[in-house]
Amino acid sequence: MKNRTLFIAIIILLHMVACSQNPQTELKYEAEKIDSKGTLVIEGGGDRIEVILKTIIEYSGGVNSKVLVVPFASGVAEETGIKQSEEFRVLGCKSADYIFCEKDSIDSPSSLAKLDGVTAIFFSGGDQVILSAYLEGTKFLEKIREIYKNGGVVSGTSAGAAIMSRVMLTGEQRSDTTNSQIFNTIEKGDVITAKGFGFLDNIVVDQHFLKRKRQIRLISVLMDNPGLRGIGIDEETAIVVKSDNTIEVIGDNKAMLFEPYSAVNGSGDLSSFKLTILNPGDIYKL
Repeated sequence: MKNRTLFIAIIILLHMVACSQNPQTELKYEAEKIDSKGTLVIEGGGDRIEVILKTIIEYSGGVNSKVLVVPFASGVAEETGIKQSEEFRVLGCKSADYIFCEKDSIDSPSSLAKLDGVTAIFFSGGDQVILSAYLEGTKFLEKIREIYKNGGVVSGTSAGAAIMSRVMLTGEQRSDTTNSQIFNTIEKGDVITAKGFGFLDNIVVDQHFLKRKRQIRLISVLMDNPGLRGIGIDEETAIVVKSDNTIEVIGDNKAMLFEPYSAVNGSGDLSSFKLTILNPGDIYKL
């Protein structure tokens, strides 16, 4: 196995921890754990490369797969749905469709019927907060969860990756950004999170990770959520999360898994992390 595991001590100064008085309660989101026979394919954004799309098709039935693109995170949702469903068809998926409707119609019979027989869901990129507002608490989302529980594939890119976590990054922060100093310090309570869809219960997903240098952001979130792990996925790269709790990296670049020692050994220590750098082809047991 190609895994290269580095042990790093990240020293967090006390004044950085104390500078935020925001309550932690808003950063914790209750969600029922999803026991599933299915597979997650979580892409870090950028171009949708062939190997990732083919993996989604492979795990959802090959040529007999039935893919539904859910593009509500996009600012041009219908256009995105048309384009991305065609990408799946070009690669050999005989049935690839998309859903486009107003929010108040998402639980209509015609919308729910879009999920009949579907073996793979693909959440498009855009704004994960908009996607969450569209689907959270709906019958449509519950039906997606049932597809996943019964062995289907749930996949997504960029915003569609962030939404996979129970604790979801929103892309916003509390500290002043007037000087464009965005996520430039490790600071407890600075990163604004929201409730995601919870396909990953104990892992926070960050995307565009190395391209946009988001390590500080993810570490700050882990400080607010003891016991959680974090995985940052770079562009043109995806992780495949299987029902046996293994993850495999596919694509062109890397993923980085941060495991606070509070999660690894129950020590409660949030100043030290185990960092695993995962290359394409690497398989890691959570």
